[in-house]
Amino acid sequence: MLSIDNNSNATYIRRSPLEAELGYCLATAATALAYKTLPSFSNPFKKQMTREWGNNHLYKDVFLKSVENSGLTQKGLQIISETGASDIGRGLNACYIPSQKVIRLNINKASISGFHELGHAINHIKGGFSRFLQNLRGPGMALAGVMGTVALFSRNKPEDAKKNFGDFIQDNCGKIAFAAMLPTVAEETLASYRGVKLAKEAGLAKPLVNNLKKFYGKALLSYGGYALVTGVSVYLASKITEMFTRPQKINKPEY
Repeated sequence: MLSIDNNSNATYIRRSPLEAELGYCLATAATALAYKTLPSFSNPFKKQMTREWGNNHLYKDVFLKSVENSGLTQKGLQIISETGASDIGRGLNACYIPSQKVIRLNINKASISGFHELGHAINHIKGGFSRFLQNLRGPGMALAGVMGTVALFSRNKPEDAKKNFGDFIQDNCGKIAFAAMLPTVAEETLASYRGVKLAKEAGLAKPLVNNLKKFYGKALLSYGGYALVTGVSVYLASKITEMFTRPQKINKPEY
């Protein structure tokens, strides 16, 4: 189907529904392949996490002292040690729940993670910019998800047509998705920094502090990798969709 762009008086041909469907399938496949790289970012952390179970006794008492030194229990913080079949109960994860002011972990396996969660608690309870970053995490992840949907929208305008705000969003959805994940990476970094500081102040031996930094560095790699893969996958989906849906320009013969 032919159309005329009034701005350039050029002739374009619209893409067929079959081309658009093929573009959608390829864009979806590219996204799935991009996310398959995530284990390469998270596995180093997971492997060290299980290795640290045998060293839990080296961190547990210092962690409990850090909780006391932080003064957060006077502000409502609770530490709940869990066991059972969940990732937290098995010592594979730990978390801080801002709405409840609760740190959940298996204190007999994963005390090394507790300092980081204390950092999250400080970010939340003491407020300021760190709490602002924490509050941006949910909206940022939601925005990244929206950009993933935007990436799959058809491009019905010719490439050299006049652009509007919607076109800007479509053209930059990969960058926006990546940027939307950065508050999460920043808040995780700050939590680790504060956790290491608490461990030092509570008297954790220097070799263990160095190991703690290494461990949290691997954890940060998983968050940074997730942000990177999110941005790249949205970018790829956007470009592939554009390739199969953008109207094609027909060069006029010269006389």
